[in-house]
Amino acid sequence: MASILSRRVSMWRPVLWICLIVLQLHRACAEDIEAFSFQEPRQQQRPNIIVIIADDLGRTDISFTESNRHTPTPNIDRLAWNGIILNRHYSYQFCTPTRAAFMTGKYSIHTGMQGPSPIGSGEPWGLPLQFQTQGNLFKRLGYQTWNVGKWHLGESTRAHYPERRGFDYFYGILAGESNWFNYTVGWITPIPNTGKVLRENGKAVFENITNNVYFPDLITSKAEQLIRNSDPNQPFYLLYTTPVPHSAIDRYSSALHTMPQFQLRPSVFRFSSAFPKRKRQLGLIQVLDENVKRLTDALINKGVANNSIIVFFSDNGAAISKPGATRQNYGVNWPLRSGKGNLFEGGVRTVACLWSPLLKRRGWISNKLFHLTDWLPTLWEAAGGDPRNLPDGGDGFSHWRFLQSGAEGSSPRRELLLDVNSGNYYGIIVEDQYGTMFKLLGGKGIPKSSLDFVQPEGTTAGDMSWRGYSPAAVKCNFREGVEVTPCVPEVADCLFDLTHDPCELNNIAARYPATVQFLQQRIQSYNATALPSVSKPFDPQSNPNLWDGWWVPWKDPVGEIYDTDPLEFAPLSPSTAT
Repeated sequence: MASILSRRVSMWRPVLWICLIVLQLHRACAEDIEAFSFQEPRQQQRPNIIVIIADDLGRTDISFTESNRHTPTPNIDRLAWNGIILNRHYSYQFCTPTRAAFMTGKYSIHTGMQGPSPIGSGEPWGLPLQFQTQGNLFKRLGYQTWNVGKWHLGESTRAHYPERRGFDYFYGILAGESNWFNYTVGWITPIPNTGKVLRENGKAVFENITNNVYFPDLITSKAEQLIRNSDPNQPFYLLYTTPVPHSAIDRYSSALHTMPQFQLRPSVFRFSSAFPKRKRQLGLIQVLDENVKRLTDALINKGVANNSIIVFFSDNGAAISKPGATRQNYGVNWPLRSGKGNLFEGGVRTVACLWSPLLKRRGWISNKLFHLTDWLPTLWEAAGGDPRNLPDGGDGFSHWRFLQSGAEGSSPRRELLLDVNSGNYYGIIVEDQYGTMFKLLGGKGIPKSSLDFVQPEGTTAGDMSWRGYSPAAVKCNFREGVEVTPCVPEVADCLFDLTHDPCELNNIAARYPATVQFLQQRIQSYNATALPSVSKPFDPQSNPNLWDGWWVPWKDPVGEIYDTDPLEFAPLSPSTAT
């Protein structure tokens, strides 16, 4: 009897250890989030909405998904573990189509924003003017609407500017990136050109006015002021589109953030200097996490956190350190495959969470499909609107009732278009009646150079000390980074069972031809509804050398192009944010 009891205890010992680890993890989170322990909300008006979009943030660049000890993100973790982790959140592989789809609630093929690449400075295209943005729509519900950070939805005419697309206030850059101290962006093809890009409500802002403040901190200060000076009797919608961590950090020396008040966290400081590029990336992620804290503190100090909703997600996966990869960089999506610019999971399955005291149940993980087009109807319903009153032709579903129910009931989304660009590349995910998620991927536009798996720099397959335990972690079910059955989408379509093979290691297309055929037909159906891409090549007339060193709305009539007088406001005090 004693031996039987001993064997039973031994059998349950691993389970007990796992339970203890989970308990300690959640206890640590609870102790670390006292500021988020609010009383039950008394909703007297529509909730404030704060949307934080990170730029090129990888799945393994954050700690609530992989418990990565190299990149502790305690402030983002507070939101995740005290809200809802959306563990199958999907974005596009590039920033421009992601932002267009988020703004409109429509797939990029239904707005003409499907690329084939993001908008570059000097390219005369953007989100077509007939489509309303979340800025337009939430004003219908009585919201103040603000956007600080990166726009990246068009700048060739003022009609494309955010303050003309429904936002009461904008401060930031219209381009996809900039130098973070002097706010310039330059391109070397087809002709060398560099121009200034920082604007407030369409007007040029000179760097001497801002004292060359580090751009991520500058926009955070603007957001803090907007919250601090907001009308307590009117709800606000704040879209905070940070440029960090972003790809191509080698371009600018600001990546380690040399501001005097900045100190690397011990885990980042101790990271091996033998890998300086990854170390810089970790510093940028720390900047992101600290700025999230500044925003949440602003809500608490204003006394409006009890009636607020915070959304956090990345616009696409991280750019990876793989020769030939899109915007090669040192972000990490491991153990997911590939990264930014690609339809493999590393490029499109993005970190995301939702936090609010208004949620009936908090602290759980949703593994249901969620596409960024779903944010518009979801937030609209959370704000008290009826999703049926949104513009026709939307591709998103409201998940608010599902999320409010605390995982009870079914999710509204069973199919998700990743992208379709004729025969160049395409991808789709469908969940069958048994809950299995199948993904079809194909097209000649997916290069061989981007098929690989990339581990965090400074780690090895045999040394997993950088990883801890997280309930939100991806479990590959095969050896990480080693294909079982190869996938070469430019040769033949690939099929993956994402439920049992989330790391896309086993191409099962040959075993399930009927499923492949069904998903190919779904792709063809979507392709039949696609609008022509509005993408256009670089226009030499945009060259800042022709416009006093500024990127301007060069497609407007000449008399309306210039508006470069310095604004009359003190540093860090937006004139329209009072």
